[in-house]
Amino acid sequence: MRLFPKPSVLAGPVALLSLAGCGGGNVDPGMTLDLSLVTSRARPISGDAGPRELVNDRGARAILTGGFVTLSSVELLPCAQVGWKRFLNQLSPVGTAWAHTVSNPTRLGTPHVVNLGNADGTVIRLGAVRPPPGRYCHARLVFEPADDDAEGLSAAAQAQPPVNMVGHSLHLRGTLADGRDGEPQPFEANLQTRAAVDVLLEWVTLSEAQPHAEVRFALTWDTWLDGVAAGQAPTSVDLVANVARSVVPPSVEEP
Repeated sequence: MRLFPKPSVLAGPVALLSLAGCGGGNVDPGMTLDLSLVTSRARPISGDAGPRELVNDRGARAILTGGFVTLSSVELLPCAQVGWKRFLNQLSPVGTAWAHTVSNPTRLGTPHVVNLGNADGTVIRLGAVRPPPGRYCHARLVFEPADDDAEGLSAAAQAQPPVNMVGHSLHLRGTLADGRDGEPQPFEANLQTRAAVDVLLEWVTLSEAQPHAEVRFALTWDTWLDGVAAGQAPTSVDLVANVARSVVPPSVEEP
């Protein structure tokens, strides 16, 4: 997986962009883009560290004993148009009407509660979208509180101790210490805030010649506590924005 510069984060309520663009206006039932994600580390750590042990950017050492985050939606954003194509789309009422329909073929709107208890590299299947033929240069991932229809709620409810993620975007618990020799202090954070991020795609192109592809994102969980010093409450930092910033732009693979 190739790494790109970290994407920018849009905090707060997210306004959906108009999708009129080089994605076109007609849905081809033969076009399929599978979406999935994995968890991974962003930073190296000593070989004797536990599977959910980390050192953040402030030098604090944390061990996470539980974690769930709600990925609310993933939306494909078409590449920007130039010249006469942009002009024609601005004149076309068909493209505009399609962009605001409730059933959006470029947006996966099924919320998923992602369990940090899964081993890094475990593929979490999010679902598939059936976008129109064309090029897509960015994806927008939105993290916000789960509703009662979110996938993965039962895994959180069966955790030890149980976690109710309805109405929550992030749950983290564990210990935090000042370096390796500091006294670990337990913490628990339950957040209801929202954040979104636009990540770069490698020009996902769907066409009759290439009707299927897969995009796999990675969440680098060992950056979620960045900005938190030992002895400081983790909730004093916008942890959900940290989660959004942790998304690694994916490579595109054949499914």
